[in-house]
Amino acid sequence: MKNEIAIGGFKSVKPEEILLLEADINYTVVHFKDGKKFIVATPLKSLQSRFEPYNFYRTHKSYMVNLKCVECYLEPHKQVHMTDNKKVIVSRRKINGLKKSLLNDR
Repeated sequence: MKNEIAIGGFKSVKPEEILLLEADINYTVVHFKDGKKFIVATPLKSLQSRFEPYNFYRTHKSYMVNLKCVECYLEPHKQVHMTDNKKVIVSRRKINGLKKSLLNDR
């Protein structure tokens, strides 16, 4: 596997530096662990297959998280807490897959 993933234009990123990806219509906001954000003109759906081999999981139509940055999953709120205290929504249909992915990742 390559060390970097092309995310649009001439921009490539190292997957271990990414906290989560957030869809914004035809754009994707890339949230880095250091707090920086970068917007790319690539839909999240296009980026999904590039990030999945690196332990990323699509929790919702708008979010894809780095499983290594998930602190915990809160059942009643249907959301995950990230290492930077962000809260990310988990859709009903994605809950079981998320739980399996978190168990396999740990």
